[in-house]
Amino acid sequence: MTPRNMLADHTSPEKLPWTLIVRRLPRRMGFMALALVVLSFVFVQSFTSTPSDGMGRLSRGKSDPVQVAAADKELINVLVKHKEAMDVVDPPVEDIAGYADRFIVLQELDALAASLPTRYPRINASKHETYRRSLEYHHQTLFAHLFPYISRSSNSPRTLSQLRAGYTQKEGIIIPCGRDQFQYAVHLIATLKHVHKTTLPIQVVHAGNDDLPPDRRAALRSIAPDVETVDVLHFFDEEYVGLQGGGWAIKAFAILASTFERVIICDADAVFFQDPRVLFDDPGYNETGTLYFRDREIFPGDGNVHEWWHKTMEGRKPSAEMEKSRFWQSKASREEQESGVVVFDKGRKQVLMGLIYVGYLNTKRVREPVTYQYTYGDKESFWMGFELGQIPYHFDVPYASIIGQLTHPDHKAHSIASQICSDHLFHLDHKGRPLWFNGSLFQEKRVKDNGWFLATHWAYGTVMWECDPEPWCMVGIGERDVFKLGAEETSILQHMIGTCIFWETQFPGLVDKHY
Repeated sequence: MTPRNMLADHTSPEKLPWTLIVRRLPRRMGFMALALVVLSFVFVQSFTSTPSDGMGRLSRGKSDPVQVAAADKELINVLVKHKEAMDVVDPPVEDIAGYADRFIVLQELDALAASLPTRYPRINASKHETYRRSLEYHHQTLFAHLFPYISRSSNSPRTLSQLRAGYTQKEGIIIPCGRDQFQYAVHLIATLKHVHKTTLPIQVVHAGNDDLPPDRRAALRSIAPDVETVDVLHFFDEEYVGLQGGGWAIKAFAILASTFERVIICDADAVFFQDPRVLFDDPGYNETGTLYFRDREIFPGDGNVHEWWHKTMEGRKPSAEMEKSRFWQSKASREEQESGVVVFDKGRKQVLMGLIYVGYLNTKRVREPVTYQYTYGDKESFWMGFELGQIPYHFDVPYASIIGQLTHPDHKAHSIASQICSDHLFHLDHKGRPLWFNGSLFQEKRVKDNGWFLATHWAYGTVMWECDPEPWCMVGIGERDVFKLGAEETSILQHMIGTCIFWETQFPGLVDKHY
């Protein structure tokens, strides 16, 4: 609603959003004018009478002046922050922490709107409704100011409520897929539907016909009846998001655009040992509405990412989740998150707001000079966005394990010189059972002619890695750190490979021949 329409809808001072009144006054009167308006508002609202609703709360009429004063004070404080956030024009794109501070004001508006009726029960319903309308209006104006990319275009605005109204399905799986990922997507969808028998619907997300042509989209839909393909190229304002040729960036926007309320987003080269539905049972997910997996605990790199992140976090209190991270504490690892599988509950408004800020970090204007300049693609933006926005999130505790074949370069000292060389990072579920790995069902994703991935062993993450040449090797593994893949997992792996071979034959000319 525009300010002009708001004025038309509010015929009395007590119903007029207060910052609109202030804007009609000379600028030099500033926040004192706001305070005077609030005081007159209180006076007008306090002189009618009405009975209680039976629970100590007033439905209309006279309000407790002490509670009114306290509520008005809180409202003034957050509206002052709102005005300061709105007054920032063209901030430096590098200042993602400053942007997060303005984003936090949105959450404060939400929190105040939700808590006022409960904390101030002796304020009448009419005044609470005025509070609600004012907070909702100011939330809408700041949201549009901070996140214009959410709209389809400047001529087709979209509010937060309208975005949430699109989440019409309870839960499902999202798979971003372009031409280069088509063969992996065939494998993933076929194994999920015909090996694990998941009942979760699947949306394959792409950015236009050039990204995933119609014949490939039809092929993927033919694998199971509850698989659909979704073009998100123009769901958001392309001027801001830049999804055409945007690569990794599509993931954050695919999550926001999907009709699924609870989402599991998977890279096309992910491989599961179980039905992914088990992810919704993770205790950390159920506590926070998020589930992230850690990457390899590997070399720290040149230090630029850690220096940049510590500078970004200056003056901010690290969350308990980040305090546990070696990325933060000892700068021991260059990368923290493996974003091949990420889980969110968008039905929780705070989680959705966090994702909207993550989307901002993946817009073209921000990702090219900042987010992707210091980190490897989209992966760190998920936890960094929630950290800067002061929104709780959950990381699976262990760093990525490795899965592959156990080898002994020094055959005279088996347990001392054992190593596993593999492109595949491996993750367990919250009960310690094999769950998923990345890198596809090929032995080497980049060299399909090397055949299928016949894993025999896995080992927990360690900092002992050899990274030249590829594939990288986890070295110095003791016998007690290595686990043989169980008979059940071996059988599932063989079943998945057989299923992939069958479905590849269904799409001649669309998949790469490798046998």
